[in-house]
Order: sequence, then structure tokens, then C-alpha cells
Amino acid sequence: MLFDTGFGESGKENGYGKLVERMGEAGYGPEAVTIVVLTHLHPDHILGLMTGGEPTFANARYAIGAREFEWWTSDEARNGEKAGMAKTVESVVVPLKDRLTLLNDGDAVVSGITAFDAPGHTPGHMVFEVSSAGQKLMLTADTANHFVASLQKPDWKVGFDMDSEMATATRKRVFDRIAAERIPFIGYHMPFPAIGYAEKLPDGGYRFVPETYQLAIANEENGSK
Repeated sequence: MLFDTGFGESGKENGYGKLVERMGEAGYGPEAVTIVVLTHLHPDHILGLMTGGEPTFANARYAIGAREFEWWTSDEARNGEKAGMAKTVESVVVPLKDRLTLLNDGDAVVSGITAFDAPGHTPGHMVFEVSSAGQKLMLTADTANHFVASLQKPDWKVGFDMDSEMATATRKRVFDRIAAERIPFIGYHMPFPAIGYAEKLPDGGYRFVPETYQLAIANEENGSK
């Protein structure tokens, strides 16, 4: 299962679009991917869906928020200020619609992975909760675009957010829960290692507390990793 696809071949000139290359280094080819989940449909998350006009992940089905897909394929999107992005959706996402599952708030992608509405960055942006063996992890995608500016100052407007007020409300709701329940999260645009926790600050913001490799060191006493 793959969440988002990066810039793909369109980013090669700028040193981006290395997802398939990095997967290969980890021992996986694109044919191994059977589900691609798209958190939202901004170009840097969907352009890797196609390579040379053909699906990059030939064996995959796709899951997208229903509200997100419906908005980017609407007349409002195609004829408004986001027409360029809507054209990108038309070229790389719409051709895959026969293998597309549309998600609503609370829907399961597969057992243990649940989609939740988190609008504001885009009209149908979603976050995903991964649950296994009593543990949880949140994939927050672009709910916060910077580990200081977006987390410590959740009220600050972000130029990439399509609805600033809604994005602010979503940030507070999502990270209030992450902080209260101490759920580790993976956030796009977070600094290395991009996984950590959110600590609630007295002024209403949050501090990014990165996970560290030390917690993954093999435990010789019980033989676990």
C-alpha cells in the first residue's frame, strides 16, 4: 500500500520524482503496489501516478476522498483559479476512475486503516489512522506544512491552504487529538525523521517531538526489535 506518489517523471529535472527509485532500493518494484491512497489531489501528490502516459502502479487500485475527487472534477474547479490543477487531475487521476474507490469520513481503506475528513488544505483533504495490535499511527499528510509555523502557530495562514479558516480549525482538531491521546504521527514536510508526537503548548500551539532511532534499537533481553 502506498500513500501519495510525489512528482513522478515531471520532477526529474529538479531532482524530485524519485519514489520508484527509492522503492527499488528498498527491494520493491512498482508492480508490488496493490493500493494507492491519495490524501488529496495537489500535483506534488499525484503526478507520480503516470509514467509515459501509463499507470506507474499497474496492479493497483486507488482510494481518494469522495469530496476531493468530486470538487477537482467539478465545473467550479475546471473554470476557476485552480483550473491548472484541475487539468492535472483530469490527465492523471480521471483515467484511473474504473479502479477508484471514493472514501467518506470514517470509511476503512482496508482493515486497520481509517480515513477521516481534514479539509482546508484542499476541499476534501483526508488524514488516515493506522491501527494494529492496540497501537495507532496518524498520517496527517498536509494538515500542517511546517513543524514550527504550522504547529506552534496553528492560526497562521499558509499560502498552500485553499481555505485558511477551515485549515486552521482542522489543524487544531487533528493535533488536539494527537496530543491528547499521544498518537505518533507522520506528517509531510516535517523534518527528519518525519514521524513524532505533538505536545500541546500553553498558548494553544503544539511542539513537534520527533521520534528517535534509539527506540528501534534491538532489545537483546527479549530478542525483539
